[in-house]
Amino acid sequence: MSRSRGPDGVLAERPERGDERDGEPPRREDETTAAEALERGSREHYDDPDLYDFEYRRRRRDVSFYRAVARELLGPSGRVLELACGSGRMTTALVRDGHEVVGIDLSEAMLRRARARIERLGRRARRRALLVRADMRRFALAARFPLVVMAFNSFEHLYTRVEVAACLERVRAHLAPGGQFVFDVQNPNLRWLVRDPTRRWARPLFRHPRTGERLAYSTNHDYDPVSQIALIRLYYGPADGAGRERVVHLSQRKFFPAELEALLAHGGFTVERRCGDFAGRPLDGDAESQVLVCRARSDGARR
Repeated sequence: MSRSRGPDGVLAERPERGDERDGEPPRREDETTAAEALERGSREHYDDPDLYDFEYRRRRRDVSFYRAVARELLGPSGRVLELACGSGRMTTALVRDGHEVVGIDLSEAMLRRARARIERLGRRARRRALLVRADMRRFALAARFPLVVMAFNSFEHLYTRVEVAACLERVRAHLAPGGQFVFDVQNPNLRWLVRDPTRRWARPLFRHPRTGERLAYSTNHDYDPVSQIALIRLYYGPADGAGRERVVHLSQRKFFPAELEALLAHGGFTVERRCGDFAGRPLDGDAESQVLVCRARSDGARR
C-alpha cells in the first residue's frame, strides 16, 4: 500500500444505487455505514492480483530490507512467519533465499496468486513454503518462529486499539524466545491527509495487464482525524473518457510515531530499531515510512 502517488488500486464496480434491502428504500452510496466502508476498504484493493502486482512491480527496496533482516537474524536458513503475505512477492524472495516461510492472508484471490508464484519455484523451494488463509487478528498455528514480518503497510488494516492489541497478542504467541517482529507502516503526511476530498489527484494512463484496457487513474480520500482512518477512493475510467468509471475503496489507519511506540509497549514489545525508510535513514517528519524492529519483552508484561 502506497500513499496513492500512482496507480494503486484494483478494479471494482460501483454499487448500483437501486439496490434494496428487505424492502427498505435504497441507500445512497454516501450512506454506507462505517463498518461497511472499512470492510470494503480492507478487501477491494486485493480482488485483482494481476493489477495489484502490475502497479507495485517496481517496489523492491522493502523486499531487499526484509531479506537482509532474515539473513542477519537467521543466517542462510530459518523459519519465518509472514503476516498479510498478499500475492507472495516477499514470500517467494525469502523462500528462494533458503528460509522456510509460512504466509497468512485473508484474501483468497491474493493467496491464489501467491500459490502460483510458489509453483514456479523449484521442488525444494516449494517444500519450504506454506500458505494459510487466516485473519492476522485471530490466527493460531502450532509453531513458533524466530522472525515474524508484516510488510507493505499491512499493519494499517488494524483500525482500532482493540484490533492492534489482538494482532500483537497473536504475534507474541507465535514468536520464539528472543525472536523479532519486523514491520513497516507509512509515516503520516499531514499535507496528504488534509487534501480536498472533492478533488482528483494523479491522472496517469496505463493498460490493464490482463485485459489490455487503456485506463485513466485518479484518487481522492476522506480522512477522519478522530479515528485516524483514511477512506481512499481509487478511480478507473476509460482513457478516452467514454464509458463508465469504476471505483475501488481502500481503508488505512494512520499511526503517528509516538502513538505506535506506545501501542507496541502496551502489547508487550520493545522497539529496538526504528528507521524512516528501508535504507536506514533516521525517522523524521519528512520520512515516508516507519520501519520497526521489535522484540517481545521477556517479562511478558504490558505497560
